[in-house]
Amino acid sequence: MKTAHFLAYSWTFYLVSATTAYTQNDPSLSRDTLARIGPSAITARELILRLEMMPFPDLQKGVDPESLKTRALRAMIAEKALAHEKRRLGLPEDKPTELMRQELENVLVRDELYRREVLAKAKPTREEIAGGMKRIMSVIKVISFLVSGEHEGEVLAAMLQTRKPDSLLKGIPASLYTQRDTITIRFGALDTAFENAAFAIGKSRVSKPFYSSMFGWAVLYLLEKTTNRQAAELNLADRGRRVEKVLQGRHEAERYEQYYFDKLNSRHALGDSTIFNLLADSIAALWKEDSTRFKSHGAYLLTGDLVELVMNRLRPHLDDVLVKIDDGDLTLGQVLEMFRYMDFRSAALEGEQFKLELNEAVRGVVGRELLVREGRKQGVQYFASVQDDLRLWDDFWAARLLYYNVRDSVTVTDQDILRHLLKNNEIFGRYYEVNIREVLTDSLRDMGAILDELQAGRSLVDLARRYSRRIEWAKNGGESDYFPVQRHPELGFEALMADSGRLVGPVKLAEGYSLFTLLGKRRTKEAIVGFDTLKQNIRTRLLGEKRKRTIDRYIARLVHEQQLSIDEEKLRKIRINQIPMFTRRLIGFGGRMAAAPLLLKQWDWINESLPPDTIVP
Repeated sequence: MKTAHFLAYSWTFYLVSATTAYTQNDPSLSRDTLARIGPSAITARELILRLEMMPFPDLQKGVDPESLKTRALRAMIAEKALAHEKRRLGLPEDKPTELMRQELENVLVRDELYRREVLAKAKPTREEIAGGMKRIMSVIKVISFLVSGEHEGEVLAAMLQTRKPDSLLKGIPASLYTQRDTITIRFGALDTAFENAAFAIGKSRVSKPFYSSMFGWAVLYLLEKTTNRQAAELNLADRGRRVEKVLQGRHEAERYEQYYFDKLNSRHALGDSTIFNLLADSIAALWKEDSTRFKSHGAYLLTGDLVELVMNRLRPHLDDVLVKIDDGDLTLGQVLEMFRYMDFRSAALEGEQFKLELNEAVRGVVGRELLVREGRKQGVQYFASVQDDLRLWDDFWAARLLYYNVRDSVTVTDQDILRHLLKNNEIFGRYYEVNIREVLTDSLRDMGAILDELQAGRSLVDLARRYSRRIEWAKNGGESDYFPVQRHPELGFEALMADSGRLVGPVKLAEGYSLFTLLGKRRTKEAIVGFDTLKQNIRTRLLGEKRKRTIDRYIARLVHEQQLSIDEEKLRKIRINQIPMFTRRLIGFGGRMAAAPLLLKQWDWINESLPPDTIVP
């Protein structure tokens, strides 16, 4: 059986055909400052980015636009306040976040490098635009002859020049060409070589032999040249924009390929086969667990979310070196982090084909890493555009860290649950019954004497008969028999919360002080769930409410301390689009990322009065 050997050779990067797009924020968006919190300003541009470009709660529910803007701004204020406090407290980042931040900076460096080295140098000249404006008005229909080489093309072209359209193929040996097709060519054709050859045809109706990187050597014979009606219907400005867009895209592709080749042609990288196979096996195992879920349009996908699952499974190996490079190796964790910004897909679930495709994907991300290193040599990481984009995510991660620290510090005790049960006795008390053995006294002093006698070995049964103030139960050795909790809620809910056989108390009741053991508890026929399930449901609900209240109060205090100011007039002037979107930003040299972090649903802090200083994370 054949085995695939990962990187049994050095990686030499070569010229590849690639196209890349880059999405910039609309420069027309206002940079007016809407709010200031601590050292940070929140602009209209940032608000629109976070509210319109990414999913936001209630955007689709017909909520008033003014309310949406206000909520989004308050959520951004909360994020800034939490981020500032996290830094003031000096809370360290966890390792996964550090890795994410490092790779995000790499992505932004690469994107800025693309803008400066490719995008900025791809602008078409006036002469090129003028030529494109002529071409866009025509549609050319030709017969394409693919030939085996330039010489064969010259021979064929010479013969075609002597032919008329109605007898074109007479006397031309089929051996002179390998394929013949009738095709239509317009300005903006995918194959630029075919377009250039077609528009260069003169009176002879035959093109010179030319080479296409997609199809090889070819010769064209002109059948007809007509007006492009679609282009003719456009006004001059729209026609010019379309021409410029086509030329810009072509120049970007050419500049991309040339820059990629120039910077990486002499670089080498060598992968570790053992770690690579570990990665491949982990991805394949994940896909096999639910092939339907992880498959789309005939291919298995490794999306950013699935990368997290793979990283969790390979956590012990994340620091192992996967790729050796002269100026710094790459660990498995670093390579997987790079996969967050690309969607790896493979038609194969496992086997040699899958590993070859994964090998090519790893090779691609390593190539991008080498471009990042080129950008860092130029100091691109310090550019304002990179730092501004990075700061947006830094604030999000910092706020999220402190948010979870505060949230996870909140607990719900049994006493919290008991208070809730007592408050809602009419709802819960009638569905549960308990049976206890109790001694009830008038005072704590009397209860102390009872406890002393228990310590001396007297039974609770005897003590109940002698001392309990609840006469009807005392006659039965303190046993109550089953009674609805609703009848004696303070005692009944304490009993429901207790474990069977455990001594509970003394419990302060309206009647006095109770010391008891639980003999049994049961639910009535009307009860939907057992008490343990009810208790857990209440704990979950109370925990959510308590966490929200604590976080809202905590944020309110931070906002007060950091001195918030809002320009309500500027906020009112902003117009928003209420169509829900999830926007991805295309990254220079390949890859994509979310346009912005999702906003935490934190805007109710405004309803909290100033909390005490005792709230800490």
